[in-house]
Amino acid sequence: MNIAALEWLTFGLSRAVSAAAERGCVLHLLTADRTEYAFEVERSIPGNLVVHDVDTSDADQVLKVLSSIDDLAGLISTTDVCSLIALDVAAQLGLPAQNADAVRLVRNKAALRRNLHERGLTRSGPVEFDPHQARIDELQRILPLPAIIKDVSGTGSQAVWMARRPEDIPGIVEQARAANLRGGGLTAEPYFTGPLYSAETISWDGRTRLLGVSSRVMSPLPHFREEATAFPVAFPEADQQQIQEWVSTVLDGIGYRGFAHTEFIITGDGPEVVEVNPRLGGGLIGENICRAYDVNVYGAFLDMALDRRPELLDAPLTLLRGMAEADVLAGRTGTFDGFEGEELLAGHPGAPVLCPSRPLGDPVDSLTDWRASVGNVIAEGATTEIALHNALSAVRLLHARVS
Repeated sequence: MNIAALEWLTFGLSRAVSAAAERGCVLHLLTADRTEYAFEVERSIPGNLVVHDVDTSDADQVLKVLSSIDDLAGLISTTDVCSLIALDVAAQLGLPAQNADAVRLVRNKAALRRNLHERGLTRSGPVEFDPHQARIDELQRILPLPAIIKDVSGTGSQAVWMARRPEDIPGIVEQARAANLRGGGLTAEPYFTGPLYSAETISWDGRTRLLGVSSRVMSPLPHFREEATAFPVAFPEADQQQIQEWVSTVLDGIGYRGFAHTEFIITGDGPEVVEVNPRLGGGLIGENICRAYDVNVYGAFLDMALDRRPELLDAPLTLLRGMAEADVLAGRTGTFDGFEGEELLAGHPGAPVLCPSRPLGDPVDSLTDWRASVGNVIAEGATTEIALHNALSAVRLLHARVS
């Protein structure tokens, strides 16, 4: 039996291959650039992963490759950018898939904000506009300043701006007109102040389980680059229960099915959704969850691809350790040429491990979003706080060479 995956997150592929082998399946990865997965392919079980080179932005080419795979039983989508194509090709092949309406809703940040506002789950609706047609004076009048302005279908902290004052808007609109916007337009919402978190959940047939909450270390404003995460945040029991009930209301109300990575801010007036991503958290968040509980959560992808109730929804989860990751960030744009200082990690508390996320020779063309990251350091600790300190300490020992 074969299961296909339309691209993958940067990490976690080797765990998915192991989960497939346990279920008697072979995993087929369709990708536009196999070099992105070199680190994970090297760690995968030989013979249980088949890689197909294809333009994954072209639904017809994807459909052609999938149609050539014998005994294809399921299709997995783990990335934002491939989520809608995965829905389309799964429907044409009669394969199980996520709730299409829910995925399309969360991939449109303005539509999601509007839905939440109508359900009383956010204090403000969106202001959606086309930067090429918008009038600056009107935007200065109607935007809820300070505001976040972002690509309506963006990902990876790209095309996100903060407008504090009316005079900030002309420059933002000018930059947006020059940007390659995935959704073609922009949406604006109030800038909610407070720490950023993400709820890592799995949903199935009207039930959502909170696997835990990840914290964030963010870059200084005006950029929104994520620099470190830790899992799980040790909220007081009552607060944890409130987050479980709140995120269940957000997701169950739209009929969501599958893994979700819901970013939210805890404000002085309660939680506010930033966005809902129709996937497991990126970076090493999935690995953090696996190591924290000593469970392979990627098996749930296989279960759901086969239209089976995921075992993870009911499995006991006993917290064994705190986990954290910190990004190795390039200090300049150019060509990535490797790391320095990895030998210094030996003997460092928390057993830190460097996980490269870029192949050598890859261009570094931005320092303000996820594209500045060339690798991640994962570390553990007796508590999540200690794990984060270990990861942040370890990443300081490394230097990304960029020529």
